Amino acid sequence: MFGCPAGIYDRAVSAPPADSLGRPVDVGPAGSGLPAVSATAPPGTAPSTVGTPATRAPSRLPYLLSTVGLESMTAVTAPFLGRTLGAAPFALAGVEAAGRAGSAAARYGRNQLADRQPGLRGFMDLAGSAGLALAAGFFAASSALWQAGACRAGSWAARGLGTPALEEHASAAAPAHQLGRRLGFERSIGALGAAVGALLVAVLLEVTDTRGVIGYALIPVALAVVVSILGLRRGRADAPPPAPTQIKITKLRGGPLGVLLLGIVCYEASNIAVVLLLLRASKIVSVSEALPVVQRVALCYGLYQLSAAACAVIAGRLTDRAAASLVLAAGGLSLLGAYIGLAWASAGDDAIVVLCLVLAGAAAGAVDTAEFTGVARLTSPDSRRAAFGVLAGLQSGGRVFATLTAGGLWTLIGPKAGLLVCGPLLVAAIVIFAVRVDRPTRTQRATAAAPGNPDPRP
Repeated sequence: MFGCPAGIYDRAVSAPPADSLGRPVDVGPAGSGLPAVSATAPPGTAPSTVGTPATRAPSRLPYLLSTVGLESMTAVTAPFLGRTLGAAPFALAGVEAAGRAGSAAARYGRNQLADRQPGLRGFMDLAGSAGLALAAGFFAASSALWQAGACRAGSWAARGLGTPALEEHASAAAPAHQLGRRLGFERSIGALGAAVGALLVAVLLEVTDTRGVIGYALIPVALAVVVSILGLRRGRADAPPPAPTQIKITKLRGGPLGVLLLGIVCYEASNIAVVLLLLRASKIVSVSEALPVVQRVALCYGLYQLSAAACAVIAGRLTDRAAASLVLAAGGLSLLGAYIGLAWASAGDDAIVVLCLVLAGAAAGAVDTAEFTGVARLTSPDSRRAAFGVLAGLQSGGRVFATLTAGGLWTLIGPKAGLLVCGPLLVAAIVIFAVRVDRPTRTQRATAAAPGNPDPRP
């Protein structure tokens, strides 16, 4: 399978690109998966689309509304499972790991199905939003740990099914010298939606409990369902991204891309789920009648997401001017500092908790942006989407491993062991990223730094 030349598609893996009715369309040279163009784009610019019909990027509104609902649940998952249902840290880690794995599998299935039938994207958006609404409803009504765990994992799987290919569209639309800026913008939009959900939780906890908050999370998810239905009735079809090109594994193992992916593996294998960080925060923050612990943790999670949004934008601009691996190394240092601070903080150290979650959020936003930018810079446009799929798999697998390892050691030994076990891998990742394997060319740096560049946002 991996020996097939570019442009020759195996039906077991991918299919030729198709229009909104599922009919095959012609592809450009070398199996790029894009419609044929009538002009050649100069180096460092976005591909020309002269003579091709205009296409729309995927609608963000259902995705953002679902994000608000899902992250509202995330803000209270740790206290709900830990305090209300008595879950141990390892049980909480297992729930989050299962959810992450289910989300990755659902997103992969969505992309494979959408390659064959682009017209089904709207139906998958609707199915994802409806599935998330059902999971949230059952999650709020659950009275046993296994019920809550299944609903929480199911909500992540539904989220994966309803997640559009935003990174692929962003990288295809952006010129080479603005890849980081465009990908950072996409990451920041998602983080802002998550911040809105977390801050809404802090407000809702004034009038209801954790179960009620999860119930209120149904409102934005229900709006996402309505928007998806309206999109289907209007016949809105997302612009199909290029079909994945068959690439050889040897191209990922060796060279600069292999070095970058090795560092990413080390980093993601130490990237613990944020729910465990919120669980640790709930054990440290001071108790007050004016502002309960659950509200304090929700506010901290809102700051985490705001930090991620801001640093995604900053990291995107930095990666256009410098090596993305340097941004990744800085993100690794930030996350390592957050782990050390949360591990050694004592009860009542509210300022340390806030600082550590801001550092962890900064790492989340900056590293996600830099990872996709670095991979995009080291791959050709016709194989970029396949490389993004490999990157997404490494991210999901690494985070599942890190979460289960941290949760297990936390339960058996203590929170310090659970948080600090990831330290050696983070140090290894920082050393690998210091190699700077993905430096932009001098022309790209000069173009990115020149004043008056157009804003890449759609």
